[in-house]
Amino acid sequence: MKRSAEKLSRAEITGIFLLVAAAVVFFISPSAAALIALFYIILCVLGCFFPRTNFLFDVISRGSSGKNFVALTFDDGPSETVTRQVLDLLDKHQAQATFFVSGVGALRYPDIISDIIARGHTLGNHSYSHNPFLMMKSYRTLRREIARTQEILREAGIITLAFRPPVGIVNPKLPRALEELGMFCVIFSRRARDAGNFFVKNISRKILSKIKADDIILLHDVPAGTRQQSELFIQEAGKLLEGIKARGLTIVPLSVLINREIMVKETPCNKFMKQGI
Repeated sequence: MKRSAEKLSRAEITGIFLLVAAAVVFFISPSAAALIALFYIILCVLGCFFPRTNFLFDVISRGSSGKNFVALTFDDGPSETVTRQVLDLLDKHQAQATFFVSGVGALRYPDIISDIIARGHTLGNHSYSHNPFLMMKSYRTLRREIARTQEILREAGIITLAFRPPVGIVNPKLPRALEELGMFCVIFSRRARDAGNFFVKNISRKILSKIKADDIILLHDVPAGTRQQSELFIQEAGKLLEGIKARGLTIVPLSVLINREIMVKETPCNKFMKQGI
């Protein structure tokens, strides 16, 4: 799709408006014009850290089912111990989740990736190295991180369509990379601020106290600081699953919640299409 045919983002519309305002004000007060420009820069920076505003571009942060549904997502894995325990826990509660995996982790644990798929869950792309400063890198680096993970997952027979940026930060370069790779951005609406399982105490209470229908819940399937803390995380995850049901909410696949496919399994047909055959 050509750029001229695309819908302008809120950042672009705001930028045009403020640019015109700054040009008009410049003849009266150059310093005031500079302040307008600075204000726009601040808005763009804040848009990176608060992607749910959809200021820079459209991201999916909540479901659109209109029903008492929620979706579970797990970031940063797979990991040898925790991911397997999470999978067993999900089986116990007959719940499906989406795992946003790093390329490094997927490359290290291909058997776990296969197990996730075999148990009926879906996979999302969480970049290759999970660099928390990825969005400060060049466009070329950003695209390479996403594309490399796509290739690793394709080896497992999966083409994932959903990307979640590390630490939930975006930037204006991301939409172009995702469009070229045929992907879209999914973040979350409910989390426990566990800092990647660094703070696992009371995760369930923190989420359940504010949970709402159509929430996309963020958890992490990586080891906590100690073995005891990792065990506590599994206990908290179990309490969360039970608490969700107790509140009359139903855990559904992320694809159902947002009405978009998260991944497709690679077939000879779409493989040939990718290769241009």
